[in-house]
Amino acid sequence: MVGRVVGERAGELKGAPQRLLTFEVDQRVKGDVDEMLVLRSPSRTDCDLLVPRNEAVGLLLTRSPDGAWLGTACSIVDPGSLVAAGGEPRGGAIKVVIGLGILAIVILWALRRRRRGARPQLPGGPG
Repeated sequence: MVGRVVGERAGELKGAPQRLLTFEVDQRVKGDVDEMLVLRSPSRTDCDLLVPRNEAVGLLLTRSPDGAWLGTACSIVDPGSLVAAGGEPRGGAIKVVIGLGILAIVILWALRRRRRGARPQLPGGPG
């Protein structure tokens, strides 16, 4: 997803400090996420998710067994690259139409050649 941090608070899970980051989702890339989501991130470790407030960031998220969204420093990706690589395919219908048009041209050309019975005169070929 691509989103912006709009809130942050401290928390603790099983004695380990964590940060709870509230994100406003700008764009869903894959999966089903709400427009606002709370992301759990470790706190005071090398894996802390440090992102500036109100700045678009791309995140690859995972879900914990209890259904919470998880993110670490390794979750951060360039938002443009994420959308380009993981976005929904575009232009599917036009690609099908163009492909069918090309196929029709090739079939018509083959039928026309077959009906005329014309064979190319190649050097060294049968006369």
